[in-house]
Formats: sequence, structure tokens, C-alpha cells
Amino acid sequence: MQKSLLDGIIWLLFLGGLVGFVMALLKLFGGGTPEEYGVLGIGGGFWLISSAVAIYIRNRLA
Repeated sequence: MQKSLLDGIIWLLFLGGLVGFVMALLKLFGGGTPEEYGVLGIGGGFWLISSAVAIYIRNRLA
């Protein structure tokens, strides 16, 4: 059960990070301010790093 829960968490964090980066790129090329796309990019990066940590934890449980 732990691995299936971690798989769900990994996908949630990974997809959330991708959405953050896509939104940052849309703001970057769509005329947003540096604060807007900077915050979205940093937030997306945090979600992706969290996903990587969850992947590491899942591999340690194996």
C-alpha cells in the first residue's frame, strides 16, 4: 500500500510541477512581468524537486 500511495503522490507532484512550468512559460512569452513568471517557475521547480524526493523514498523502500 505504501508504494501505491507514493506512486500517486509522485504523479501529483510531477504533474503539478509541469503545470507550473507551462504557466510560467505562457507568462514569459505572453507578456507577463518577471515576478509573475519567476514565482510560477520557482513554484514549479519546487514541485518537481518534491517529486524527485518522493521517487527517491519509493526506491529506498524497495
